[in-house]
Amino acid sequence: MKPPPPAEIHAEDELAAADVRVMLTAPSRTALLDNLGITDQDASELLPLLDAAAADEEVLTEVTATANRLRAAAGLEVPEVDLAAEKDRHDGLQQRLAPGEGLVAILALLVSTSTVRAWHDARGLTREQSWEVLADLGQQMRVHRADTGRLGLHQLNWMSMNWAGRLVHLGRLQFDLHRQSVPLLAGTGSTPSADDPRRWVLGTHIPARGPLDPAEVDASFDAATAYFVEHYTELGAGRGVEEPAFGHEFVCDSWLLSDQLAEITGVGSNLARFAARWEMLERSRMDDGALFFVFGRRPPVDVAALPRTSRLERGVAERLEDGRGWTGGLGRLMR
Repeated sequence: MKPPPPAEIHAEDELAAADVRVMLTAPSRTALLDNLGITDQDASELLPLLDAAAADEEVLTEVTATANRLRAAAGLEVPEVDLAAEKDRHDGLQQRLAPGEGLVAILALLVSTSTVRAWHDARGLTREQSWEVLADLGQQMRVHRADTGRLGLHQLNWMSMNWAGRLVHLGRLQFDLHRQSVPLLAGTGSTPSADDPRRWVLGTHIPARGPLDPAEVDASFDAATAYFVEHYTELGAGRGVEEPAFGHEFVCDSWLLSDQLAEITGVGSNLARFAARWEMLERSRMDDGALFFVFGRRPPVDVAALPRTSRLERGVAERLEDGRGWTGGLGRLMR
């Protein structure tokens, strides 16, 4: 009988600075960048910085320490590494090598994939699926370049959550495994508390990979249910009869969950149809989210100068400019 998978996986040892130096300068690094989705201008600019970091003892020491934190554990209950808390210090250190932000985190993520990949294997992801998950690093670097015009990384804690092993990419959508407040899921309207009972749900994320074709979205939800039910069977055990079956309850916290999309793009558009799938649990102002995901920009910006080449851009820009703002929120979907 096959033993149950572990609840978490821990690194058996720590990397030394000499190990990280070898990893940063090894001929195999170009294949690693490709596996992590780091391509084109990001790859060409990053390669010489790998050599520079390997030759700078202070930068190498910090990359090593951060990498060891990232690779220490992956699993269900392991704490995520708060890379954002180190941002100012890391970005100050980066100036020894290059202007910008996020380089220390990028280098640490590069050399710390072993533990999360072992977790993926224990939980039924193929090698190709595992690298597809981790290739979100390259995608986030492309998003950063579109915003700033340079190499870097903004989404620091999104990436550390990924390296903790609870994110998968299945077709059009990404899904993260996390606990959510039971009263909030019940729609009681109460403010979530740290003392609330919580249950495992599948968080839903929409990467920037083209249109949200309804058939592809349905296929992703179906794939998520099949994958999580099969490979996380322990999370479905012991639930009360009134609780939904694990793997069939999805949540999404996004600017996309907005009635305003139907007004702007029409009720039959892919965006409006996606928003209409969800039972809303909370609504909130998400001006910054709409600004970032529609225009790839972060505040402060001159809203009057935003491009308006599509119905979506025009509708969002007008609402940001005239003070109506953008309302999104947290939704729940049962399948």
